[in-house]
Amino acid sequence: MFAHAKKAIGRVGKMAVVLSCCLLLGSANSGPSFLHGIDVSRYQKEVNWEQVKDSNVHFAFIKATEGDFHKDPYFDRNWEQARQQGVKRGAYHFYLPWVDVEKQLEHFKSAVTLEPGDLAPVLDIETFAPDIPDAQLRSDIRRWLTAIEAHYGVRPILYTHQMYYNSKLRGYFPEYPFWIARYQNAEPTTHTKDKMAFWQYSEKGVVDGIATPVDVNWFYGDVQALNTFCVPALPVSTGTMAQNE
Repeated sequence: MFAHAKKAIGRVGKMAVVLSCCLLLGSANSGPSFLHGIDVSRYQKEVNWEQVKDSNVHFAFIKATEGDFHKDPYFDRNWEQARQQGVKRGAYHFYLPWVDVEKQLEHFKSAVTLEPGDLAPVLDIETFAPDIPDAQLRSDIRRWLTAIEAHYGVRPILYTHQMYYNSKLRGYFPEYPFWIARYQNAEPTTHTKDKMAFWQYSEKGVVDGIATPVDVNWFYGDVQALNTFCVPALPVSTGTMAQNE
């Protein structure tokens, strides 16, 4: 995620970022208000999810689809192995503004089956499309969010980076939780109406079980709070009926 907005920095700068992220991780873990997580795609290749689970990773967002044509080649493996290891998982769709919304919806729904306890689907919106008016962009985004919520029964999450949020999304989606990337050792800033639940604070995380740098994130809350962003459990009566059918 956020690859197009990354800036090249020197060796000293990289060391400073890594050091500050490590200090932040250590200080936040001393309190009860934050959970640490990652997001992965084909760039991390074959993840060892058993080691990830043992690395203080409480959740993982996994790339599923992009546009109306691409499915991440590691999605099925990551999705199943994260489940097997008990890592709370979520799937995300990389949105292309110039591609038909309905086709993108169907592509994601055909690739992703959610179970109770899985994190809500994520719409990754970070691609600028100068030929598409902002009003149309936001209308199309809302169509995706509304349809996905109706399909999965849980309110989706909006992922973006600070610059895109400021330019296109700020204040327009107050009913949806935001997940915002900002790497300058400063928390993202949001409109007073908006709710930020996740902060992607670095793309240079080091996690056991992953051979490459990985995006690392904070969730603003504890395990109980994180569960409110998940697919709800089936009602007892519904589960009983299903077993009897």
